[in-house]
Amino acid sequence: MFRKKFTGVAVASLFLMGSLLSGCGSQQTGSGGKADSVTIGAIFPLTGGSAYQGKSFKQAIELAQEEINAKGGINGLKLNILFEDDKGVPAEGVNAAQKLITQNKVSAILGNFNSSVTLAVRAVTEREKVVQLTPGSTADSITEPGHKYMFRNLMPNSFQGPELAKYATKKLNLKKVAIIAENTDYGRSGAEQYKKTTESLGGKILAVEYYNQGDKDFYAQLTKLKNLNPEGVFIAGLITEGAQILKQARDLGIKTQWLGLGGFTNDKFFELSEGAAEGMIHVSYFEPEAYQYFPQSKEFVENYKKKYGVGPDMYAANSYEAVYILAEAIKTAGGGDREKIREAMSKIKDLPGVCGPTTFDQNGQAAKGLLFVKIQGGKRVPIGSEKDSK
Repeated sequence: MFRKKFTGVAVASLFLMGSLLSGCGSQQTGSGGKADSVTIGAIFPLTGGSAYQGKSFKQAIELAQEEINAKGGINGLKLNILFEDDKGVPAEGVNAAQKLITQNKVSAILGNFNSSVTLAVRAVTEREKVVQLTPGSTADSITEPGHKYMFRNLMPNSFQGPELAKYATKKLNLKKVAIIAENTDYGRSGAEQYKKTTESLGGKILAVEYYNQGDKDFYAQLTKLKNLNPEGVFIAGLITEGAQILKQARDLGIKTQWLGLGGFTNDKFFELSEGAAEGMIHVSYFEPEAYQYFPQSKEFVENYKKKYGVGPDMYAANSYEAVYILAEAIKTAGGGDREKIREAMSKIKDLPGVCGPTTFDQNGQAAKGLLFVKIQGGKRVPIGSEKDSK
């Protein structure tokens, strides 16, 4: 399913993790001073409507940090990670980034999740010339040309939206679909990409309805959609509002095939929906124990389960992988020098990882694959990959 398939990935991944840890001695930090450690910042929604995803990011980042430090650090440097809570709010993300960069002198930033927050923080990291790597935001504009400090290790809406639209139109035979989307960079771009692809395949988008993040009442939009009798409804949103949409649609007696992007890949989603998410099909970039797609992820899945008692979701996998990507760049840079880290990031090629190999293009975008999953018995069950949408 991935753009690049190779054998022996698990061995290569272990070699990568071990190779990060060799060497010793003092190194330059982001602030230019000598130290025996290097510090990066991590900005995610630890509270607010996206806190469920924020928890996954934080847990996986801490697991990767522990592994790296337990094996001697990066070239002998201890890896420190400072977390800040952006609450899913752009202004909070900006404040957090400014604090981490100017006060804490971090060498790089991991973040964010909500695309609108990532875009707001990008203005800070570009101005301050600090690498920003997002393992969770998918709005297309994030890795647009002209932002050389911005990197992303998952695919944008311009990939997942069209692939889902192709799968729904060709494989599921859904020709008349309605869209309900959050009025954010993430939601708008997801809706636009899905609509464009569906119409190019001869399908029809009956309506596009928007809502705001934090809304709790969706009956007005859903009543309009019910009257159109769509074969499917595509939700371009996240789990908190998405769960409410599905519950209220059930109240209204709407019978349709529900579709969604990767924003629904969280174990809490089914619980929040009170079972209304049963049968939904959505995108995912990673699933635990789907080893036919992710043969290199077994050790990560086992270690995550051992530490936290649950399997990792795609946000955990992407952020775990992101820590190792930054660690490789720091190793190549010889320490925490911000500009050297950027140069090293831009040269990363076929770096093994739990979600597949990473190579960044000239805009900082990595090429990855995706899965389609169906919620069955309250669990996400892989039913195909992007190869099945051709």
